[in-house]
Amino acid sequence: MWGSVDVEIVRELDPAGIGPFENADATEGLLLNHDYVDMRGYSIADAQEILAEEAQLLDDIEAIGADDDRLNELLERLYEDASELSGFDVGTAGAIFALSAAGAAPISSCNGGLLGDTSHSSQVPHILFSVVRDRLKPILAAAEAAGVGLLNNSGHVEVFANRIPGLHIFAKQLLHQLEQ
Repeated sequence: MWGSVDVEIVRELDPAGIGPFENADATEGLLLNHDYVDMRGYSIADAQEILAEEAQLLDDIEAIGADDDRLNELLERLYEDASELSGFDVGTAGAIFALSAAGAAPISSCNGGLLGDTSHSSQVPHILFSVVRDRLKPILAAAEAAGVGLLNNSGHVEVFANRIPGLHIFAKQLLHQLEQ
């Protein structure tokens, strides 16, 4: 059911290439993301709640299969319900909240347009975030365990996957690391 993109999954992160979050005082709207909303400061419990809701959504999408009409109905209900998930591309919210719980500052996200027929800013599911170097250990371990990529991106870090569920798996692994 899940589409994938042909992207090489690498974890080539140089901690020295991570700079400070230059917009640390911003609460909304950044040059990198005009739709930016400050997602810092969420707890592990918050992330677990969102991850559970996202898991149910991903299961529902999986059960729908290739029925575009049912998929569109499901997504319309999601946005009408004003769920925490509805503010993000499908499959990215769990990782956004988990990164926040890990002390990172999520900046932008995209599911690569691998679901539905809307245009997206990227062809690869990813999340761009800022993080201080001493908070990297659980993020690195989670990326390795989930099989997703990590790269430096203009002083920030980008986690990416070849399929939408990859970011969800990363989020589960990150919460597992944070709970240890």
